[in-house]
Amino acid sequence: MVPHAADAATEMFHWQRYLYFRPLYAGKKVVDAACGEGYGSNYASLFATSVQGVDISNEAVRHARKSYPHAQFQQSDVMSHDYSQADFVVSFETIEHLDDPRGFVQKLLECQGMVAISTPNRHLHSPGNRLKDKPFNKFHTVEWAPEEFAGFIKDIAGARTVRFLSQEHRWPGRIFDGLDLEAGYTIAVVGDGDLPIWPHLGFAMPTCNETEKAIETLSTFARYYPGVVEFAIVANGTTPENLARLQEVVAGSPDIFHLIVSNENLGYGVGANRGMEFLIAKGGFDLIGVTNDDVIPGIDCLADMAAAYVVLQKADQNPGLIGPVSNSVAGVQQVDIGAYGDYPGMIRRSTEYSRTHHSSATPFSQIRGLCFLCPPSALECVGGFDPRFGLGNFEDDDFNVRLRLAGYSLWRIDGAFLHHHGSSTFKSLKMDYEANIQRNLVIFIEKWQVRTLQEAFETGFSSQLDLFVPLNATKLKSGHSLHLGGETIDLVYQATDAELASYLLNALKDQPREKRAALLDALRAA
Repeated sequence: MVPHAADAATEMFHWQRYLYFRPLYAGKKVVDAACGEGYGSNYASLFATSVQGVDISNEAVRHARKSYPHAQFQQSDVMSHDYSQADFVVSFETIEHLDDPRGFVQKLLECQGMVAISTPNRHLHSPGNRLKDKPFNKFHTVEWAPEEFAGFIKDIAGARTVRFLSQEHRWPGRIFDGLDLEAGYTIAVVGDGDLPIWPHLGFAMPTCNETEKAIETLSTFARYYPGVVEFAIVANGTTPENLARLQEVVAGSPDIFHLIVSNENLGYGVGANRGMEFLIAKGGFDLIGVTNDDVIPGIDCLADMAAAYVVLQKADQNPGLIGPVSNSVAGVQQVDIGAYGDYPGMIRRSTEYSRTHHSSATPFSQIRGLCFLCPPSALECVGGFDPRFGLGNFEDDDFNVRLRLAGYSLWRIDGAFLHHHGSSTFKSLKMDYEANIQRNLVIFIEKWQVRTLQEAFETGFSSQLDLFVPLNATKLKSGHSLHLGGETIDLVYQATDAELASYLLNALKDQPREKRAALLDALRAA
């Protein structure tokens, strides 16, 4: 498997295995038996004390040494390599290629720590075959059914602890506990120690006709998270053609993607609320969040966020909001990982950035709505985004303030990199971005009765306002609205004084002066 060159399914299944075992690399001496071109060994090296990739191919080892300097690579036969000094050995999709699989397992078990071995399910890869039959794959010497593989490993492991995991044979290749006879792959884990438990994540994603970017975002998040992640996609005033495309995607993976349709563009805040409301009603999520539809995560982005949350929670930090770092986001979450011009370049850069920043979190008072995760309890406490902010901007600041006043802490996950294309929806709507910023800043200041935005984030700030905003709340509507700068704004509840004055001047333009009297009388009466 060569990243960005192999077919999507092969890459997905392979990455999921390396990602799943992420917590077990930390502080360990890891050996990757039959490492191939080295991408998995390199990923493990982000966390391990040392990583040694072993492969019989000179070509693969030369490539790995050149591409991944943080891991050691040795050209060697996995049947004769010394594993006795390793703390953790992984060997994915190797055993079925060998002439002496029993001898191979016995050799791996020189490792007195933990050993993980994966192999394909014969029933799916060579349907109709028996154990003694030649596999359909010409490079395989043997294939087992899950229960056969379990018996084979237990017989060799003897008194050592043996557990089994199963990997789904469908997108995105999730790994789960137990022996599933219908799984695509079986993973045996020999040795004591806790196996990883990954939080169940749910994301709300509003989208307005940025469909292909949205699909790219969804598929990449799902492909590179080793736990269960689901998405409530909120089609925000989407055209029929784009809606049909989203429906096609949802139909392909209905257990992962859920579609909520709004005939009008509800804005980012209200759209996100609808998605989060759906996820809370569905239940079963450890963390619920929001993401833009024009972002692409680095390989370790979601894993680092989820792992960080678990640590912060265990440390009694009461985390209410965690967010990634990005190339394009306002405030302290923006970082420079170096220049890149394409997706593989971003992956390389973000992986190296993670090398020095993973497993680190920094508390801040403002985490942007670009992408975040929070516990359901936080949403139950403060609700969602305030709909008064319309299409977007400052609804995340308002959400931050309410969480902090409710006693929650907010964290930047320092190594979780997320590429952001940058305000794609606002650009497509041809929205007057600066006018929107000024308008919503005034709304924020009036709501919190502060002189500046930052005053609401200062230590000691307090408010008597009700912190809860229902997820099903709608915008206040006066019946007087104006389409201005690419968005419809309410003249009473959203327009700035200058916008209202401009509207009134235009309304009175070319009218007899006597028309002013009615307006002045109404103002005097007020």
